[in-house]
Amino acid sequence: MSHMYALKSSIEDLLGNRAWRELKETTSNTTWRRYVLKLLDAIELSIETTVLIKDEEWMQEVRSNLDHGRELARIAESPEDAIAALSATLLRQVFLQLGAAPSRKMVASVPLKPQNWDFSGFRSVQYVQSPQQKEDLFLTKQRRALGFEAQLDLQATYRQSRSKLPYSAWCAARGA
Repeated sequence: MSHMYALKSSIEDLLGNRAWRELKETTSNTTWRRYVLKLLDAIELSIETTVLIKDEEWMQEVRSNLDHGRELARIAESPEDAIAALSATLLRQVFLQLGAAPSRKMVASVPLKPQNWDFSGFRSVQYVQSPQQKEDLFLTKQRRALGFEAQLDLQATYRQSRSKLPYSAWCAARGA
C-alpha cells in the first residue's frame, strides 16, 4: 500500500467517503489545502469537546500550534507542502497531548532514554473510562465480532433476563 493511499484512507476514516473520492486522484493544491484545514479544525473541536480537564495555558499552546499549522497550510504551494504542514503540526500536537512539546534546537541529539522523553513535569495525562464508556466500548467490539443482528438478539435476551449485572458482565458469565 502506498503512503499516499494510507494517508487518504486515514482522512476518509475521519472525514468520510467524499474526502477519499476528492483526494483519490487529485494533485490540486486547493483540495489538499481544504482538507488539511478541515482536519486541523476537527482536531481543535475534538480537543475542546473531549478533553474535560485542562489548564488554559495548555489549551492556548494547542490553539497556537493548530493556528500555526493552518497558516502553513494556507501558504502551501503544493499538495506536498500542505501534507508537510499537517505532518509538522501533528508531530508537535502529539507531544502537547502528552503534556509538553520539547524545543531542543540547541542540542546536538537526544538519546531515547526515559528521562529525556517524560513530559509530566508540567502536567499529567490520564485516560479514564466511566462504567458507561466501558459498556459502550464492549458493545461496539461485540457488534463487530458477532454482527449487528446477532448482537441485537443477544442484547434482547439480556434485557429479557432482567439481570442486575452490566451487559458486559452478563455476557462474560455466559461465555458470550
